[in-house]
Amino acid sequence: MAEIEWVRRIYSDGWHNAFTDFQLYKGRYYVCFRNGLSHVSPEGKAVVIASDDLVAWKRTGVPVNTTGDDRDPHMVATEDRLFVYAGSVTRPDPELTGNDVVRVIRTHCACSEDGETWSEPRPVYREGYWLWGVGRVNDRFYGLAYGNEPEARDGQPTELHLVQSGDGLDWTLVSVVTKNGSEATFRVNDDSIMRVAIRGGDENRFTLATAEPPYTEWQLQDFGDVIPAPRLVEVDGREYVIGRQHVRGPGGPGDPGGPGDPGQIVDRRTSVWRLEDGRAVHVLDLPSGGDTSYVGAVKQEDGALLLSYYSQHEVETGEKHYLYPANIYLARVRL
Repeated sequence: MAEIEWVRRIYSDGWHNAFTDFQLYKGRYYVCFRNGLSHVSPEGKAVVIASDDLVAWKRTGVPVNTTGDDRDPHMVATEDRLFVYAGSVTRPDPELTGNDVVRVIRTHCACSEDGETWSEPRPVYREGYWLWGVGRVNDRFYGLAYGNEPEARDGQPTELHLVQSGDGLDWTLVSVVTKNGSEATFRVNDDSIMRVAIRGGDENRFTLATAEPPYTEWQLQDFGDVIPAPRLVEVDGREYVIGRQHVRGPGGPGDPGGPGDPGQIVDRRTSVWRLEDGRAVHVLDLPSGGDTSYVGAVKQEDGALLLSYYSQHEVETGEKHYLYPANIYLARVRL
């Protein structure tokens, strides 16, 4: 039986804190996230906090703070360095909004040997591509980069690239996983098979991609409704995805889609699903609501998972919930 052992708020400053990742490095726990005035705002920056005991946390740096909105930071730990990657978004005309507005994307990386002193952020991979879901397998870095050439437009489906690096800084293309993908994370099993959990670029579906080495031929499987920010994990031989659940009102003639429409989104949760028989089976919800999700995961020696995420369930929000503050949380769960 899946259970939540405990949940605690680990960062709150009245700003919108979001999009977490989580690593254990040299015996210390690190969580990174975006710190900004709202869900989308030009001053966003990547912040890192650290703890020795999972209770007391302190801010240890701002690894990526460019002139753009620095978003969705991800972390990778090697034996001697901690890497932070963040997508830096700029808009040539910041006064314009909507799906037709051009946004220029460039991923930046900073690293540290002690988790406190950070290198200057440097651009990595290609302009127009967002390096997401970065990890390390057998001394090699892998990541999922989504975007278009030479720049991405809001609302336009984007290609998803599997990329690799020997040092975490110089990245090369391995293959195109799909031409309709965005946020994605991966895991590699004991047989060296790579599995990639994908938020669809058209915001409609959640897809699982599978490939054997050298990871150039992909088999895609549809798992139903979209799961934003999918984090793919394995526990006791079972595969789980953790991400944002859209809680919908009743469908039917009164809703915009007419009969059969799933209903409007009335709230959101950070949730866990088990992947089995081509289905995503709901397992549990973390305490969450409003603008929420984007989980980082660290497996402990006893098999429990530590999960970082963000949520607004303890703050007062209005109709445009994404304009209000959000806090960072840490949960210990058993699946």
